[in-house]
Amino acid sequence: MDSGVTSGLAAVMGAFVGGLASLTSTWIGERSRSRRDLLQREVAKRETVYSDFIELASKLYVASATHRLDDDDAEIEGMVSLYAVSSRIRLFASNSVIQESEKVIDRIFTQYGADNISAEELRMSAVQTRDDPLKAFSVICRRELQDIQRGMTVHWPASRLTRTGSAGHE
Repeated sequence: MDSGVTSGLAAVMGAFVGGLASLTSTWIGERSRSRRDLLQREVAKRETVYSDFIELASKLYVASATHRLDDDDAEIEGMVSLYAVSSRIRLFASNSVIQESEKVIDRIFTQYGADNISAEELRMSAVQTRDDPLKAFSVICRRELQDIQRGMTVHWPASRLTRTGSAGHE
């Protein structure tokens, strides 16, 4: 009789341990999937905002070299839009990305105050000097996105991602 209770208890314990292992495995897998989805959404959001900034800043930089700011209301609206995107960047980006976006905006405003040049002169200047006003911004954004994507395989804690706003960058 004693061996019957023992074998019954062993069977119940085996089922319990097996069920617990299955539940734990499912929970860990779901948690990992949720974290991966969160990081993927974070990367997509940043890519969209950074691309919007690059597109607006590119157009405005060319306009700033060839026009005066007060020549066209569309350029003023463009600067307002650029500031709006820059403010969206400040919501979540690392300090280095924010600083580079501010440098781009400062450069555009400085260019609006400089003498106008033709589109051909602007092209020749860019070719000769290899001066890309958005290169530093693009590079720092790419580095930040790569860091976040690396977090997909490293499984950074979600609290670290949300606390610093950029996967551990301050």
